Amino acid sequence: MQAVICPECGREVDSDDLYEISGRKMCDDCAMERQNRPQPCDVWAVRIATNTRRSLGMQGTEGLTEKQKAIYDFIKSRRGATLEELMQQFNLKENEIRKEIAILRHCELARAHKRGNEIVYVPWDFEEVIGRSDR
Repeated sequence: MQAVICPECGREVDSDDLYEISGRKMCDDCAMERQNRPQPCDVWAVRIATNTRRSLGMQGTEGLTEKQKAIYDFIKSRRGATLEELMQQFNLKENEIRKEIAILRHCELARAHKRGNEIVYVPWDFEEVIGRSDR
């Protein structure tokens, strides 16, 4: 067996331990992560999360992890944040921040919003005022 570098995470693995997912070769950890990525617009996940939170009497950020609360508070305080801003602020990789955003989306706490030519993540109840910059 020959050792190779996983192009996704940079970890050294045996060449026999690479998997091909959507035309890209990666180690087993990266392949598992790619296959199990939460989808932000999953109707059933939203229904389950909102019904569960409602039945437990949870409101706002109750029931979230400290990291999820911090991400939500950052998004709210800035009236929107790009993926890059979130990655930099929380020192997380893209896939890690996307997982946290998906959970916030399922709880109807945050959502994506197009501002000009970029996508920003905003609080669920955010409304953009036309003709005024919110940042």
